Amino acid sequence: MPDRITEHLDEDGRRFVIRAPAEADADDLLEASHHQFILTHWEELAAASLTGYRQAGRGVLVVGEATPPRSRALRHGFMIHRLAYAPQDVLTPAQELPPLRWLLDQLDRYDPNQTVLLLFTTEDDSRAYAVDGEPPPPDALRFVQASNN
Repeated sequence: MPDRITEHLDEDGRRFVIRAPAEADADDLLEASHHQFILTHWEELAAASLTGYRQAGRGVLVVGEATPPRSRALRHGFMIHRLAYAPQDVLTPAQELPPLRWLLDQLDRYDPNQTVLLLFTTEDDSRAYAVDGEPPPPDALRFVQASNN
């Protein structure tokens, strides 16, 4: 399946290459928000993805929007996201979804030390991305581990 490629530089000059299925809509606000989330949370996403790979093998990091807090004051202040790692064998039965077909194709050839495969899910939509960013996942994992010590 063909890819569509978007490149970003963050405020620190770090380069990100985000690939998505070519048939996905490039000019939409949801994708723009996903790209911003990736840039803002890159180290955590890369660390979680590499940890998942080391524990369960090839797979995809799933980013899902969680139920917002019950307090009205907090509902609009921030979004809550949940991360889960889905190994390849869990994804294969659900391949009828177009983003998953594209991700399964990516799984066969990605380097988990360089690339993070992401599936953003909401009640209404799923979007798939393959991201190469700085720092690469092993360095991001070391950074996150050091930050948590």
